[in-house]
Amino acid sequence: MRWVAAVLALVVGVALFGAYGWQPSEAGRDFRSPYLAAVGSRYVDTSVARFHYIRGGSGSPVVLLSPGGTSVVGWREQFAALSREHTVYVVDLPGQGYTQLKDPDFRYDLDAMTTAVRAFLDAVGVRRTALAGNSWSGGWALAFAQRHPERVSKLALLDATGLDLRGTVMWEALKIPVVGELATKLSTGKSTVRKLAEGMMVNQDRVTDELLDEWWAPMTFRENIRATYLLERRLDWSDTERALPRTTTETLVLWGREDTIQPVERADRFAELLPHDQTHILDGCGHAPQLDCPDRVNQHLRTFFAS
Repeated sequence: MRWVAAVLALVVGVALFGAYGWQPSEAGRDFRSPYLAAVGSRYVDTSVARFHYIRGGSGSPVVLLSPGGTSVVGWREQFAALSREHTVYVVDLPGQGYTQLKDPDFRYDLDAMTTAVRAFLDAVGVRRTALAGNSWSGGWALAFAQRHPERVSKLALLDATGLDLRGTVMWEALKIPVVGELATKLSTGKSTVRKLAEGMMVNQDRVTDELLDEWWAPMTFRENIRATYLLERRLDWSDTERALPRTTTETLVLWGREDTIQPVERADRFAELLPHDQTHILDGCGHAPQLDCPDRVNQHLRTFFAS
């Protein structure tokens, strides 16, 4: 039995080292984004973070929060389309994309993420705006609108978190200490990112090498890796769900019918609880409909933000 104990001790030791000692290479630091070279990165400094964002167009403001786990490239089709009528900002919140965290006590919970949204809006001088998010960032947008309704003119939620329901097995596993740290570190390879993207999207022809490179690079950054498992553990969606019937902001809910991460039935739950919503289910679309079915998403967003 001693050899069994020795093997178990070795396995535990390796797992602990992988979770808390080993750091994978930040290989994405060497990537030079063709997309950002074309649209132009901007930065603004606050006490929370040095926010990375892009800006284009003119007119009433629209702020798009980068989808959780990716960067401003997650809204590339909408940035171009909405900039025809609006001043559009796409921003990486802390732990996403190319934003650099400055606050050493940042908690990666709903209080922290909504504070980050406010800090960014204040820094770029946007007092009131239309706001949109996908997946995690949809939940952050919702929470911000609930806490600061005077600052959000309209709200668009795309396959959003915000309901007090369990996630998939993969995401729930990130809540387990050691497992979450190790799994997140091991998921930053390009082949893993490809599988993640292909699992999220129905229209596989849109999962191009160019998109995958843009998606992958910031996922290798150490702070973004750390943010992924901390956000999964600390975001309390019971707060946002309880507040849904009192949410006064006019809301557009868009959902991919083939979403494998946030099942389409959750759109019905939002529609049931939100008092001022329009809900549209998009056939042939997955968890990231703005990338998967951009033309239809653009049409809905342009109509909603213009009305």
